[in-house]
Amino acid sequence: MIGRLVAASLRQRPGRSALLLAGYALGVGVTVTLLSIGGAMVEQSRDRELVGGGDLVVMPEGLDLETFRTGGTSSLYFRIDHAGFVYREVLRGARYREDIRTVAPWIEDELVYLRVDGETVPASASGEIPSAARALGAAPVLVAGEWTDGASDSAWMSPGDSALYASLDGFHLPDAGTDSTWAEWHYFNVSLPEGGLYLTYMIAGEVPDGRWGGRLLATWDDGGEEVVFDRRVDAEAVQFAPGRADLRIGESSVRIRGDGTYALEARIDDPDRPEPLRVRLEIRAARRRYLPPVAIGGQAFASGYVVPLLDARADGSVCVGGRCREIRAAPAYHDHNWGVWRDVTWDWGQLVTDDGLSLLYGGVSRDGIPVSARFAYLFDDEGFLRVLPIESLDIGWSGDGAGEVPASIALLAARGRDTVRVRVEVTGVGALRPWRRSPAVAARCSIRCAARRPSAAGSRATRSLPAGAAPSRPGAACRPGPSGRPILRARTNPRGGDDPRNVNRPAPRGYARSTPAKPEPSLLRVRGRASTHETGDRPT
Repeated sequence: MIGRLVAASLRQRPGRSALLLAGYALGVGVTVTLLSIGGAMVEQSRDRELVGGGDLVVMPEGLDLETFRTGGTSSLYFRIDHAGFVYREVLRGARYREDIRTVAPWIEDELVYLRVDGETVPASASGEIPSAARALGAAPVLVAGEWTDGASDSAWMSPGDSALYASLDGFHLPDAGTDSTWAEWHYFNVSLPEGGLYLTYMIAGEVPDGRWGGRLLATWDDGGEEVVFDRRVDAEAVQFAPGRADLRIGESSVRIRGDGTYALEARIDDPDRPEPLRVRLEIRAARRRYLPPVAIGGQAFASGYVVPLLDARADGSVCVGGRCREIRAAPAYHDHNWGVWRDVTWDWGQLVTDDGLSLLYGGVSRDGIPVSARFAYLFDDEGFLRVLPIESLDIGWSGDGAGEVPASIALLAARGRDTVRVRVEVTGVGALRPWRRSPAVAARCSIRCAARRPSAAGSRATRSLPAGAAPSRPGAACRPGPSGRPILRARTNPRGGDDPRNVNRPAPRGYARSTPAKPEPSLLRVRGRASTHETGDRPT
């Protein structure tokens, strides 16, 4: 009977019947969709990988939510690179102070092995920092004992200057490799109105078991002629330790004091100079601005760098023979490099403006092929600002052959609507180091910065390099001198046999990073100040 009624209704009123059927189907479809979404939300709310508190979860780059939800962080050992920097300088920095209430680092479901009565038992372990987990509202229920921050927890969240720089600036040991140009060095640059000091403490070779040694390089310009000093030191007179920043090469040394000040001592007796160079300096950060350690390449080719002091001040003295120059609150910079350097070129530059902007740019190439994307790294008065890829680096050249030097430099870095433009007019050139084709450049700098605003229209130089490429000539760095006038200093591109870091031409063995004392977290859980969505005592 029902079938006959349906057939009759379809014959007599087909339009109305079709409309009713379509409406019924749509309603069923919406109901199924809502039930599926609700089921997924309930399932996720019970998932051990997602429960833990916070309004925002910072995950490792490249990890999709489905992998994360199904246990990817525990099975694939993901970590957030430079999580300490992200925690301290970004999420807990001044820029988001009004928006973020608390941040908690998290290690979720780490596979560990326990020895119990002579047997090995696999187990799952998680880790949090107690005070951060409590502030997030996600602390576990304490059954017995006490759960408080340890010394390493406090040091990870808020290290003092000495601990921070010691963790950034440690030395490395080469690992198995085939290249013969391993080297590692501390580099310091002190700017004066009419010149400056460039000082390098270097170790190179088959460290520590083969032929290796130390080297001291300096260029001193006291407003007259630039003087280059160079001294090699046998390995027996070199003292360093992996993971430690302190270095001694003969009578010369670099030490980090308890207050974070770098104490430099150097005596360079160059056989080609009638008088030695003596340096006694204290260099301290004007503002805590740094680039954390970055390692690129692999076992066959390794290159790494870190910039502990982007904006620093130097006090002390520099003497040549009996002539001394006292230095007071001079602008200074410090970086640290390591790796193999055969057929390697780099662009590297640094800029500090009077209105508080610090810019670092760089990129590394080998055999003319980029091994890292060129980048522009920015700080302002509120702390870390952006990392932008360099779209073009335009260098105008004057002269020819070995005497060819930069005449102008134009840099454009952009991502989305954020842009930074730097234009440099070179006004003077001089040799800085005893390397072939390694000029220093004094320049006037004009800076145009449109970070966090739409990119401004402007013309580009006619000679441009595509993104990712690197010129085979020196890059440059621009910073203001003590008088406020910008001074540009070039950085060199060493090439194979021309590289003075090849002490005794030994065969190095690659490199290895020192093992951190505290593992990087796999998650950072963030809770904002305007959060209102909570269920019981655990935020959703």
